[in-house]
Amino acid sequence: MFDEMLRDADPVPETTASRRTAPAPPVEPCCAVNRINGIPRDVLLLILSRLESRDAVRTCVLSREWRDLWRDVPRILVSSPVFGVDVDGNCEEGNPLFKRFVNRLLMLRNPVPLDKFELCHYINSQFEADSTDDKLWIAHALLSKARAVDVYVGGYALEIGPEVFTSQYLTILRLSSCNFTPGFFGHLQTGCKALRRLVLYKCSIGDTEISSHTLELLAIGVGCVFTSDDRVSISIPSLRHLHLFGRTPGRIPLLENTESLRIAFVSVGWFEGIGIQAGDDIRRFLRGISGVAKLGFYFVQTELNMGKSLQWCPKFNNLRFLTLGEWCLGEDFYALIVFLQNSPKLKTLTLDLKKYIDVPGILRGELRERSFTWSTCLKTVEIICSEGNPVVDGLEKFLIDSGIAPGKIRIRH
Repeated sequence: MFDEMLRDADPVPETTASRRTAPAPPVEPCCAVNRINGIPRDVLLLILSRLESRDAVRTCVLSREWRDLWRDVPRILVSSPVFGVDVDGNCEEGNPLFKRFVNRLLMLRNPVPLDKFELCHYINSQFEADSTDDKLWIAHALLSKARAVDVYVGGYALEIGPEVFTSQYLTILRLSSCNFTPGFFGHLQTGCKALRRLVLYKCSIGDTEISSHTLELLAIGVGCVFTSDDRVSISIPSLRHLHLFGRTPGRIPLLENTESLRIAFVSVGWFEGIGIQAGDDIRRFLRGISGVAKLGFYFVQTELNMGKSLQWCPKFNNLRFLTLGEWCLGEDFYALIVFLQNSPKLKTLTLDLKKYIDVPGILRGELRERSFTWSTCLKTVEIICSEGNPVVDGLEKFLIDSGIAPGKIRIRH
């Protein structure tokens, strides 16, 4: 494939017959210049970096000036579906072509530092999931000083050890459908000391300690699973932005040393043991995010009785933007009232009533005092829901009866 792509792309020589039958029209002086080749090289490389790498390589046939341009493109985007590998696993022909292309691409490109390496690969067997190809490609990208690495895997999850990730240049890492052996996070801390953003989706995590001195954003997304029976702790003093939507069939992760945290979107629930321990876990978790200015909090699939204790919800003295799901409306708005009682500087309240796959949970409890004072900073209460949602009328009445001006309530379908 590469031999065909890199073949000399000279135009067909003009013959005497062709000159007679198709005389060339006069060329205006302003058109004599090849305008594309007149574009600065840096701009051309930026344009090519937006293409899938196979398309970028194909530009070598355009002219002599473009023959080797692809070798200096600072971004690699390789995707097995482009080679006929689909989500149903029909990849007997496509995968060998894809692997051969990636190997040749990495071997023939110039040693130009990479801004980004993006790999999309469908893996159709357990044997292939543990193969070395993907790991070698990632390691090569890191040796090429890649600042961002994105790996999206379909089919079988990629088995990947911590030793792959060693780089002083890597700042952004996004991984999907990967299985991590214990020690992954510990190695990231020592091997990737410039890492700022880590995003995981549909990953299996074996570590019980997640720590870093450099991470500013950590996203453990939908489909992630903690495989250890022990409780997971997260200790990242530099963390400013937390997304936690991974399934936690055991206890909620314990947040330690997260004093820099300012934005959090979290979903908790799925407790195996319901009772005092789960309530204490919620209290400790919320305390770990109590310094945020922006919070989205979802409670799913679990019914939990908090009793008469209100200490499970700390004071959110910095909170300006709060998003809660439908779960907070149960038990006569119990959880909603508790959050409002503890958010004295709230500016915007969003009640997200959209239906998600997960079943909303319920927090039950007893309130000695249901009244609360709306923050003087409050500007908007936004309700996001489907048209005709039967909950909205009762919710709107509760808000108005609690003292919110009707003009501050906005309903968005």
